[in-house]
Amino acid sequence: MTQAPLVLVDGSSYLYRAFHALPPLTTSKGLPTGAVKGVLNMLKSLRRQYPDSPLAVVFDAKGGTFRDALYTDYKANRPSMPDDLRVQVDLLHACVKGMGYPFLCVEGVEADDVIGTLARSSAAADRPVVISTGDKDMAQLVDGHITLVKTMTGSVLDVVGVKEKFGVGPEHIIDYLALMGDKVDNIPGVPGVGEKTAVGLLVGVGGGIKELYDNLDKVATLPIRGAKTLAAKLEEHREMAFLSYELATIKIDVPLDIELDQLHCGEPDRDTLMELYAELEFKSWIEDLQRDAKRAGQELAVEEPTVEAKETAYEVILEQAQFDAWLKKLQAAPLFALVTQSNGT
Repeated sequence: MTQAPLVLVDGSSYLYRAFHALPPLTTSKGLPTGAVKGVLNMLKSLRRQYPDSPLAVVFDAKGGTFRDALYTDYKANRPSMPDDLRVQVDLLHACVKGMGYPFLCVEGVEADDVIGTLARSSAAADRPVVISTGDKDMAQLVDGHITLVKTMTGSVLDVVGVKEKFGVGPEHIIDYLALMGDKVDNIPGVPGVGEKTAVGLLVGVGGGIKELYDNLDKVATLPIRGAKTLAAKLEEHREMAFLSYELATIKIDVPLDIELDQLHCGEPDRDTLMELYAELEFKSWIEDLQRDAKRAGQELAVEEPTVEAKETAYEVILEQAQFDAWLKKLQAAPLFALVTQSNGT
């Protein structure tokens, strides 16, 4: 019988993707909720797809990482987190924990490094792993045990898929990123080397950047556009290429306070979820919780969000002078609403 895979979710990746890709949602009080709902929907979808699998959700911790110490401009081109997203982070974390999923967030490293460590450990124990992410860097982890799935599209990347998508196998994804750089993370790479050139160089020398730099004399003979000047360019930026390699490498040896056999999904905390869903105004999910609780012989109460009553002043306009005065107010206002009624004639 095939063992159910360990499912590792790149929560930070999906948080941003849900925020930017899905329609914005807000509560009646103006609290943004779209990213939370998008990520939780994705988790529910994964749970249906892998009902027997242990599933852990990993997020980036606050603060810098060892990569910032290596390269001060790492991710320097990224804009700060939008306020509408920032207010959703803690709520999402609380929901994930309330749903009973193992929640991991390790200071000093990125979510990728925690996922890489867990994935490699699981693969070493001969257990299959599914990494749910939209991050191309994760392709370096793919092997006979580890596959990637992009839950928002359903696409799956195995060893063959990585080669088809990038032009090189998983074993050379780090070299590929080191040469061409990564604008998202501001990994510099070698100036002027794009995707096609990076693939041509790696395939041409039959190895990674170490083999490439050991054989720079062969670069001019490769069937690559601008090959005659490439060797000099590579030599000029040798140090940056190897720094980029280090920045692009996902750690697989992060010390963790949790063992693989502890990555099991617990029972949801329905009371906590009820409070969170009430605040987020996820009404259909509140109903789902109440149905589940009823089947389990429990009762859950939810406090409906109160709407503060506001006094409204009315003025009946009967005179031309009144109308003229209001007309001046409306002309000076940046925005106003007009409601009309008709008797149907």
